[in-house]
Parts: sequence; C-alpha cells; structure tokens
Amino acid sequence: MLVSTPILSCVFTGKFLPPPIFHRLIAACITRWPVAKKKGISENLIFCGCCVFNLDLFHRLTLHCKNHIVFARITRLVVDEVTSPDAMLCTRVRKFITLNLSKITSYLGQNLKYEICIWWSPSQGESEEGIAVPCQIWFTEEAHDSDVPIKPEHMNHARLYVALVTVCTNALRDILLTHVPYPYTNIYKAIKASQGDLTKKTQTRQGQWQNALLLPDQCRVVFPDPRGRYVASVDQFDITLLYILIRNVSTVSASVMGWGMDPIEQPSRDKCLGASVERIRSYRNHIGHSMDGKISQQDFDDYWNKIDAVLDDIEELLGRQGYYRAQLDKQKRQICHVNRYYTCEKSTSGSSTPV
Repeated sequence: MLVSTPILSCVFTGKFLPPPIFHRLIAACITRWPVAKKKGISENLIFCGCCVFNLDLFHRLTLHCKNHIVFARITRLVVDEVTSPDAMLCTRVRKFITLNLSKITSYLGQNLKYEICIWWSPSQGESEEGIAVPCQIWFTEEAHDSDVPIKPEHMNHARLYVALVTVCTNALRDILLTHVPYPYTNIYKAIKASQGDLTKKTQTRQGQWQNALLLPDQCRVVFPDPRGRYVASVDQFDITLLYILIRNVSTVSASVMGWGMDPIEQPSRDKCLGASVERIRSYRNHIGHSMDGKISQQDFDDYWNKIDAVLDDIEELLGRQGYYRAQLDKQKRQICHVNRYYTCEKSTSGSSTPV
C-alpha cells in the first residue's frame, strides 16, 4: 500500500520555464538521490520531463514539469502502520528543490521568479479554482525560505557533513564488504548469522538491562522484510550502522586503544583500519552534533585535512589508491563553486553583486 503527499508546485511567473532549468534540477537531484528502477528490471525511471528518485527504503520522489510548472510528490510505502510520509523528510526535500531552483536561475542569468503552491492534482494549475491548499507535511518550519542568507560558517558545516556522509560512508561500506568473517561468502549472510547478538538485550552486573546493539529502526534496514517487500542493502547503511556492523560482525580489528576510544596520533600515527573507522565516527559525531551548525574556515581546513588523511590510510590498506581522493576532490570542487555562489548578495535591483 502506498500513500502520497499533495503535489508541491513551483509555478514560474510569466508562464515561462526554460527547459535547461528543469534539466539542471534533475541533475542536482541525481547527485543527491539514486534514480529509482522499475520493479524486477534494471531500467531507470528517468524520462523526458520526468524522473523518480529513491529517497530511502520507503520514500520515493517524483519530479516532472509541464509548461511553466515544476511538480514534486513524495510517495511512501506503508510499513508498520505508518500511514503518512515523513514530515521532516518532506521539508528537507522541499528546501533542496527550492534552493537549487534559485541557484540555477541565478547561474543562468535568468530573471525568473516562482511561487510555491500545494495542489491535490496537476490539473489545478489549469484552472483558477482551488489554487493552493494548506499542507503542514511539506512545511514543518517556516514557509518559503530560499531567500534567507546563509553564512560561510554554515556552509562550511554543511559541506563537511556532506563529505562525511558520502565519501567517508562509501569507504566504510567498502571496509565492511571486504572483511567478511569466515566461513560466510558475503556480508549479508554474516549479518544474518549474527542477528541474535545484534538484537538481544544484555544485563549488567547491577542487574540492569541494556538496549540491543541495533535499534528497531536499524533492524528494519539491516534485515530483510519477512514478507519479501525489500531486502537488506549496504547502500542504505549510514555511518552509525556501518560502525556497529564493522565493530561486531566484520574481521576488522580495533586500534591499540580499543573500540570507542580515540586512536593514537603522536608520536606515531596509528593507521590500521580500526583506527580509521574510529576517526570517521569521531569526526561525524563532532560535526553532526554541532550545537549551532557553524564551523570557522580554520576549523574547516583542519577537518578537511584530517578526512583527507584518513581516506589515504584506507586507500593504502584496501589497495584502492586514489579512489576516495578523487571523490573527495570532486566534493572540494563543488564546495568552491557553491562558495562562489554564496559570496554574492542581492542588490536592491535584484542582480547579484560580489561582496
């Protein structure tokens, strides 16, 4: 069973939408989410003027355009009596779409504006009745905020976090997949064999019960659905989940300081895989749990160099020289492009002028 949001509609004033704007929006979304595939076959669901993306295991985003309107709708698979799409996910998707539309129109030098509407069907755009309806699920915070200025400190924080959840997460996935314990032939069989240890609660000496290693939400991602609607996929494992599985299922050994402890940096840097896994976990916690979401330029450069060094260590141990460095360099180039965009402010005439 599927449930869907109403349609988020970006209506361009003047009834004019150049095709390259929608094409660039699709390209931006492809860098963020994987393109969905038809069930049972490998054909991508991307067509002229329409594309479908997998947001996570349960949510899909459909983007299409008609005339001067860009339509977006999120569909969720009903699981465990959850009967509506995730409101926070809808808000993040809405912000991503509107921010990229603003950036694309500015980059192309087009003086185009659009309005945000919520419609129950695309046909509402062809009539003057029921133009918009209230929908809290797309707007859990303030309404349209694409014009709110973003400080460089916020951008530093966001770009570091993106580097961690993309490049560093890919490195952790490769570590997990390449260190399957004997006698299992793949990591999925090893995880299934360890299901009892991962999901059982333990009792302390004081008689108190501790939670299992995996939370219920993590179990739904790791283990196949008993009704066969989806299977576990390492591509859906985040840093926290990968850390738990590497530590408790794989053959990766801890650093000399042990699991959960900061690795040795001086006088000789510990370069084992366990130390690299711990460093990524530590950086993710420090950056992801920031109270104000700000990182100075000096701290940004320091963190970036640390992440670069960790990926070099992993490349050397996995025999993938230059593989993660290329991904990180691509992130760096994207950061420079975004920073150039955000060093402009809108003048009273609506044009962008360097600060």
